[in-house]
Amino acid sequence: MTVKRVFATSVSHAVHESHIRGLIAAALLGLAAHAPTAWALAPGDAGVRVTIPVSGIADYAQAVTVDPNGAIVLAGSIGGNGATGGSKSVLARLTGGGALDFSFGTMGIATHDLSTNQGDGLRALVRMDDGRYVGCGVFFATGTAQDFVAARFNTNGSLDTTFGGGAVVTSFLQSGSGASLFDQCNAVALQPDGMIVSAGFTSEAGPAHVALTRHTASGVLDSMFGSGGKVDINASATVNGNSEARAVVVQPDGKLLVAGYAFGPGNSEFLVMRLNSNGSPDATFGTNGITRTPVGSGEDIANAMVRQPDGRIVLAGSMYAADGHRDFALARYTAAGLLDPSFGTGGLVTTPVGPSDDYAYALLLMPWGRLVAAGSARRSTGGPGNDLALVAYNADGSLDRYFGIAGKRIVTLSALDDIVYGLVSDIGGARFWAVGTSASAGLNPDQDFLAVEFGLPDTIFRNGFETATP
Repeated sequence: MTVKRVFATSVSHAVHESHIRGLIAAALLGLAAHAPTAWALAPGDAGVRVTIPVSGIADYAQAVTVDPNGAIVLAGSIGGNGATGGSKSVLARLTGGGALDFSFGTMGIATHDLSTNQGDGLRALVRMDDGRYVGCGVFFATGTAQDFVAARFNTNGSLDTTFGGGAVVTSFLQSGSGASLFDQCNAVALQPDGMIVSAGFTSEAGPAHVALTRHTASGVLDSMFGSGGKVDINASATVNGNSEARAVVVQPDGKLLVAGYAFGPGNSEFLVMRLNSNGSPDATFGTNGITRTPVGSGEDIANAMVRQPDGRIVLAGSMYAADGHRDFALARYTAAGLLDPSFGTGGLVTTPVGPSDDYAYALLLMPWGRLVAAGSARRSTGGPGNDLALVAYNADGSLDRYFGIAGKRIVTLSALDDIVYGLVSDIGGARFWAVGTSASAGLNPDQDFLAVEFGLPDTIFRNGFETATP
């Protein structure tokens, strides 16, 4: 029997935030003793489900990482989704059983007003080997509109002030008025030497370009990277086309893989790039370091990326299908930046999940090589509302029929929007957590932090011994 823990409480602004957190945490701990054994989850089944109404106004968990003890740390924003004044950056830590970890922040939640009421939010998070966390996202400021922000947090969720005073704000500031200077960090990665690479876009009074920064362990821009620690690349096929990084990976040799989207001759296309360790394009990858791939009949956007142990690269996102709706889309490339013909059809896989628009925002590489993409599926072609959507794939891009129903899993938690933005597998590799947002209950529903555990497919009969059809 699976115990579901859904806390979608409508929060009054007059109630003190710490009191709310205390009630949530107490409720979570009260149910912890009754949690089922996580290892017993069937492939694709949802187990413990936790929603956390951090502020009562637009709480979005955008990223997740896992600790060696199995605890998961969520990062995101509250009060405007990092896109309006007054939003704040938030981290929350749950034990492996789904209870808030009281040793972290205030009763499991660490809230940081990095911009002092101007608005900020975290969009990516990574864990350091010493237990600290590094996040990046957006920072609103007078005069520069929206900037990159990178911050480092101690093991208890507090700001690590040895890193640039706790948070480092970077403006590309090329041209234009303050109202049109938009920079945003979407992804972050750590180098073995402790340097921090952030990736996103800069749109300084013109088309968006792929943008990266690299900071030293002390929070100073690395002068050996790009121009003064910054890289600005127009990855589109035209001068006026937009391009944006939404994922970044550091290769073992120090080179950087960057994924997202870039405009081709017409619409946006999947983008994967490789940069040398100094931020210059790697000419041995794709065409001058850049590969753009048209997937569907319209706008194609890659939101997530994993690098396989053999060096091949998998991107996940969405594309427009022939019926006019968006479907999950995956692409796999060789280490040289070419589409891998052994994956799907010519390196591409598209998957309709629900009856309308489907978006893949996260991608997970399983311990034995299988892939899970997750995001959202709109419930109908004519109405609002999204469900959690997950799809599992075999190594060759075919649907993994051991997962959910013929490889697909849709989960409805609320009457409004349920969306997955991040995935992480537990230490043992027997399950994974999907994090994102789910609508709260009550008279004035809003979005809350969400974490849901899922069972991974077992590995029995997966090595060519079982060939029977379903």
